[in-house]
Amino acid sequence: MRPRQAAAARRGAIIAALVASGGFARDAGAQGSPRCAERGYRVATRAAAGAVFVGANAALYEYFRRAWWSGERADHFRINWERDDPFRQADKFGHALGGYHLARIGTGLLKNACVSSGKAALGGALYAVAFQTQIELWDATQAKYGFSPNDVLANTAGTLYAVAQEAYPVLQRVKPTFSYSPSAAYRNRGNFPAGAAGVELRPSLDYSGQTYWMSADLDALLPERVKPLWPALVRLSLGHSITDYVDERSGAFFKARHRLLVSVDVDAEKLPGNHPAWKFVKRQLSYYHFPAPALQIAPTVKGIAWYR
Repeated sequence: MRPRQAAAARRGAIIAALVASGGFARDAGAQGSPRCAERGYRVATRAAAGAVFVGANAALYEYFRRAWWSGERADHFRINWERDDPFRQADKFGHALGGYHLARIGTGLLKNACVSSGKAALGGALYAVAFQTQIELWDATQAKYGFSPNDVLANTAGTLYAVAQEAYPVLQRVKPTFSYSPSAAYRNRGNFPAGAAGVELRPSLDYSGQTYWMSADLDALLPERVKPLWPALVRLSLGHSITDYVDERSGAFFKARHRLLVSVDVDAEKLPGNHPAWKFVKRQLSYYHFPAPALQIAPTVKGIAWYR
């Protein structure tokens, strides 16, 4: 496995864990709760939020130290621009999604700890930047990895979008979503020849099967006079993926091409039911792009009856 692919695999696992746990921090916050007037409650909730931040970071650091940062040390601070990656730096979309969810979750935790919206957004952003930057810096100490400025830019872009959504609530109508369907190479990886580049292909590295979307709630964005023309449950989405970069028969690498898509999908938050537990589930599902018809507009134009 190439060094940057190994690093991307780790980050993919982080993203999956963060998205799965994100709902434990309510985006609406609790700073308006009467209990926030109680000093003891504020101290307890803020201590709990701090413990989550520190504990999660310590646990992940220890895992990385043992599993990824225990190899040969670099003899200098090496910058890796990743210009030769066969997957066209498709991992940067995952970096951005990670920064977004780190900032979103951090902001939610702080709001629940009776921190004002502005300070919570700042704290969530600082946590996201610190969390992801430390990984890049530790990568620079390893001979296999190196420091990637492109990763930092992608991390920052995701974090800034989460902050922008706090500052400009209308942006909450357009959210980053994700979908995944295993590529042919991933499904056939067990049959690759020994030593083939794609032998260690896994979901976090299967960029050809990953699609990153920006999904717009048109029902909330359209003028009132045309709202009846658009189903409230349906979002309009612009997506990015790549073509295959691992040969499904030999496991060899080759250069992928960028894919751009337009699709619709179900906005889970618009599903009926208002029980708090169900609203929590709907909130998390809203960050997933469900299978739907799509139009591929690059690298070639074609309709896809059921894009997963």
